[in-house]
Amino acid sequence: MRQTTLLSIAFILFAVPVLNAEERASNPIVKHMFTADPSAHVWEDGRLYVYPSTDIKGKGYRSMDGYHVFSTDDMITWKDHGEILHSRDVEWSGGPGRMWAPDCVYKDGLYYYYFPHYNTDQEWEIGVATSDKPASDFKVQGFVKGGNGFCDPCVYIDDDGQAYLYAVKRVKTYAAKLNDNMMEIEGEMVRQTDLKGLREGPFVFKRDEIYYLIYPDSSPGGHQMNYAMSSSPLGPWESKGIILKKTSALTTHGSVVEYKGQWYLFYHNADLSGGRKGNRSICFDKVTFNEDGTMNMVEQTPSVLP
Repeated sequence: MRQTTLLSIAFILFAVPVLNAEERASNPIVKHMFTADPSAHVWEDGRLYVYPSTDIKGKGYRSMDGYHVFSTDDMITWKDHGEILHSRDVEWSGGPGRMWAPDCVYKDGLYYYYFPHYNTDQEWEIGVATSDKPASDFKVQGFVKGGNGFCDPCVYIDDDGQAYLYAVKRVKTYAAKLNDNMMEIEGEMVRQTDLKGLREGPFVFKRDEIYYLIYPDSSPGGHQMNYAMSSSPLGPWESKGIILKKTSALTTHGSVVEYKGQWYLFYHNADLSGGRKGNRSICFDKVTFNEDGTMNMVEQTPSVLP
């Protein structure tokens, strides 16, 4: 009996770390290609989808083209749905290599995919592609009217159905309401102020009636992820500090999403390419909040490389 009990205890002690290790996929979650700037969303089918940019292998962190979609229903197994869009699919494209951080939202039966891309005049446009599926059959519809010169789009749809566009121009973040057609801004893009150290890459989400805006700062030698809070989707914002310290990548860019009762931060590092200015790979880690709504520092799970 004693021997059986000891064997049972040994089995439990051995099994617990294995079970804990299987709660999530290892960082980075995509290892067969280079991905960055992840925008994570949960749709009606119950899966979590991530829409990242794609770093061109061997060309560092500034050359991106083509977009893939990844999804999961358990945070362990991730499906690559394949390429949904490439610069060659864009009629007004100014050439390859400048398809930067995208975003996606769902409204009235359609998925709207927003992507920054150079036009033939080598100026940024915010392209829009739509599909009735979350990870395939996207067709380019044009670009956002009033969004010329802006990149790094984020689109947030509030509880009342109003959509808002956030984007960056000359290292400043601007925002405006989107019209019902999701292709035109209402009025003009208005600068969002009091975002301490802001560089680029805004992402907006809402929790318990508080609006959050996360963004990279301009820390030398590697950017950090900061956040701000507001009672309105258009500010005023109150900067609250850093939630993600420097990764192995020079840049940072990400999103926050709730899935099955847990909040997560999606971001990227450069562990897979081994360089500060090398190609990047998407990761995720848990996010926790305090009673007053403020966010705690996110602990980066070490990468497991092939």
